[in-house]
Amino acid sequence: MADKDIGRHLAELNNLIHREIIRSSIQNNPLCNEEDKSISGASSCIISYLYDHNDTDVFQKDLEQEFSVRRSTMSKVLTLLEQKGYIKREAVDSDKRLKKIAITQKTVLVADKLKAHRTQLEEKMVKGISIDELTQFKKTLEKIKQNLKEAEKA
Repeated sequence: MADKDIGRHLAELNNLIHREIIRSSIQNNPLCNEEDKSISGASSCIISYLYDHNDTDVFQKDLEQEFSVRRSTMSKVLTLLEQKGYIKREAVDSDKRLKKIAITQKTVLVADKLKAHRTQLEEKMVKGISIDELTQFKKTLEKIKQNLKEAEKA
């Protein structure tokens, strides 16, 4: 680890994960049709999150915080998902300015396939790593994220 700093290790890991998502989705075709195959890694994470949290109201701000992205980035992703028919924005009775993000039937049809694909990727990533190692790794990642969030506020 002395030859690379932590940022380079994390960037390299991010690239490897991204390449695996692309490779496995193209080679294994986990999604049923051409439009579904075009779902990006980021979009699939958002779709999965919305599906998993379908019983609560989720707003754009919640997604921005969950995925640590800026408002403009999330707005672009949500607009694309809305155009493709995976989400819809619905007014909230208590405040017409607020729009909750709701899934569509199209999302329900693809969510299980995305979840299975994500599970396979997780299994590849943690192969040969003990529960204790994973627990410590997650704690360390959380500390790094918190440090960066605090630095961003300063």
